[in-house]
Amino acid sequence: MTTPPRSTPQRDKAGRPVGVSHIAKAALWERCAQVLRGSQISLFSQDAAGHFTWIFNAPEGLSPSSILGKGDAEVLPMEAVEQLAEAKQAADRTGEMQQFEAFVPLDVDTPRWFDFMLVPEHDEDGIVQAYVGAAIDITERKIQEEHLRIVMRELAHRSKNLLAVIQGIARQTAENASSTEQFVSRFNGRIFSLSRAHDVLTEADWRGARIFDLVRSQIALYAETRLDQVEVSGTNGFLRPNAAQYLGLALHELTTNAIKYGALGTDEGRVKVAFERVHGDCGRYRFSWYECNGPPVKQPKAKSFGVVMLCEVVPTTVGGEADLDFEETGLCYELTLAKTQLIP
Repeated sequence: MTTPPRSTPQRDKAGRPVGVSHIAKAALWERCAQVLRGSQISLFSQDAAGHFTWIFNAPEGLSPSSILGKGDAEVLPMEAVEQLAEAKQAADRTGEMQQFEAFVPLDVDTPRWFDFMLVPEHDEDGIVQAYVGAAIDITERKIQEEHLRIVMRELAHRSKNLLAVIQGIARQTAENASSTEQFVSRFNGRIFSLSRAHDVLTEADWRGARIFDLVRSQIALYAETRLDQVEVSGTNGFLRPNAAQYLGLALHELTTNAIKYGALGTDEGRVKVAFERVHGDCGRYRFSWYECNGPPVKQPKAKSFGVVMLCEVVPTTVGGEADLDFEETGLCYELTLAKTQLIP
């Protein structure tokens, strides 16, 4: 290990320290240079006419020889030149450091952003003789900021869609509820179902949701001990977020109905769930729910919200069709949906 050079502080006649020796300054600069090398920070100086006179740790893609002796317009794009000119005018006027961000397209494939800081140097008469500055590559930060803006816009879009879905659920539930207590119970159940679908989506970073994961999560919400009575088969398709939300609501209606009146209300009942491509139609898929070995099924006397959800709302949302049969041996539900609702 090299021993750091020793130096004696330089003092004035009264013995007060006023500086250090040239050797110590050189050692200090070398240490600073070691820190700066490989960083995203470039240091430079310009004369009063705007020509680069010195640069250290030039930005990747630029060599010192391509910068030294040249003016702003020969190195930077016009927009950055104008920003730098404004910064110099402000520095001349105030004598203070100026800071601004500028886009510098050094690489065609990767946009580059820099945070510039500029300090004027004056002579004894207060006239600017030079400028000392730093340029920090903030491209990664800019990319993250843009990603965050995209995420926030997507969040706002999803929030609006979600509120519309909840509003529709509330309206339809109220129209089919015979009392406030019944409305609260049914509405809460549907909101919990929607929340469970969102849990599945969140696990996949909201890219979509696997159909069989949706099936198991919705059934487990009300009948976790009955999961072994459910058989899933076919293709475990990856649904887009909007389709996953509505299929989750359909599964809520099917599950709660099966618990109250159908196959999941008895130990002997069975539910067969399948998802497969429609034979002879490459552009459509079919989701099916078949119940068997449960109590005898009766045709409902009135068209409930659950039926409206299964036969109208969900198929319309996923660009498909639905068929709901109350067969005596068990409820049967089939939903076709467009291939575009799945992520390849």
